[in-house]
Amino acid sequence: MAKEHLAIANSNIMLLLCSVTILVVLIQPIIFMKIAWKRGKNVGLTSDEMKTATKSSSIFAIIPSLPIIISYLMLVPALGKFFPWLRLSVVGSATYETMAANMAAEAFGYENIFTASFPPDVFIAIVAVVSIAILGGNIFNLLFLKKYDEKVKNVKSLNSAVVPIMTTAMFLGMYGVFTAPHISNVKNPLSITTLIISGIASLIFGKLSEKYKSLKEFSFSLSIITGMASACLLNLFLK
Repeated sequence: MAKEHLAIANSNIMLLLCSVTILVVLIQPIIFMKIAWKRGKNVGLTSDEMKTATKSSSIFAIIPSLPIIISYLMLVPALGKFFPWLRLSVVGSATYETMAANMAAEAFGYENIFTASFPPDVFIAIVAVVSIAILGGNIFNLLFLKKYDEKVKNVKSLNSAVVPIMTTAMFLGMYGVFTAPHISNVKNPLSITTLIISGIASLIFGKLSEKYKSLKEFSFSLSIITGMASACLLNLFLK
């Protein structure tokens, strides 16, 4: 059965609304590039040097963008073509978008965003939650980032090892919260098995990237692809 909310998610109106913000995002790097080019002239760089730097940077930027493309493809079946495009073009990530959208869907009594078909009002509520909830970080940065950065520098000057430990612990706790509902769901062996396979794949590609440096930028993407492929194959046997 076709998902009811996708008629809105893939509509021309949604395309128009999302395109406004995406257009702003596309204009920003053009402005920054003009400023950087002018600054390069001021510090004595030649046009050929800046063109070479621009080309190499553009090529290098393709590889880190692969995880974003994969994340977009993951979200399209659940949230349509345009809203994930908007969200992944600004502040956010596939992890946040999925988590926030799932929490909103669960609040309305649905299992998750990938299996449910929502009425229009629920879809609009999910879009609102995902868009508004991310503003907390931006508001914090505007009001407190400078003071926070000063405190971090003070702590780092006293003990340089503390800050990496704190940030690592924070991220481990955050990802632990994300994975706990899946790894503890014994009624869904597909979820647990996929998580384990993805984790093993991540470790393997991480080890390989230590030996093959060119693989480092692809390790995250390959881990996601391995997890997705394993989920598709296992679904045939565990369904």
